[in-house]
Amino acid sequence: MFIKAFNKDLKGYGGFQFAVGETYTTEQEHPWDWFHYGDKASTTLCFYHKPDSRFCEVQPLGKIYKMRQRDCIRITAHSSNSLKIVRELSRDEVYAMLLQENCPWWLTNCLMPPFEVMAQYGKRIRGKWVIREIIKDRDDFTLEQKYALLPKKYHAKARYHDMTMSIIKQHQQRAGA
Repeated sequence: MFIKAFNKDLKGYGGFQFAVGETYTTEQEHPWDWFHYGDKASTTLCFYHKPDSRFCEVQPLGKIYKMRQRDCIRITAHSSNSLKIVRELSRDEVYAMLLQENCPWWLTNCLMPPFEVMAQYGKRIRGKWVIREIIKDRDDFTLEQKYALLPKKYHAKARYHDMTMSIIKQHQQRAGA
């Protein structure tokens, strides 16, 4: 299966509008100007890593060019001068693919998946940046959920951060009233 990612409006780079079920062809000669896609969800996530990104299964129909590059992770991207957008993938399908591919936690976290998805990473959650993201950036997680994800030595930091943010929010509410 091949996958292409898009922004929230199903647009590609340069604002090119796509639609599910449609086939697109370009007369451009250089493969860098063709329609790009990946053979893994993590490949496409490197290019569209906003929480509202959308992902579709695609079928290359024309010439195919394989590009290896190192972006946020080592990836193999593809391009084709003719591409059919087969169907949109559900978020659950994308999360399952990312877990199966052993996509790094920090890259999956770009989509802001729910706690249940991130908990499946288990012991693979490590590194100072990942710890920081859990403690400071994932305000949608409860303190108990953060405890479940973090090694015990970081529980006090998570508790301190949550208490501090609570005080700041109370102060802002009082100041705004």
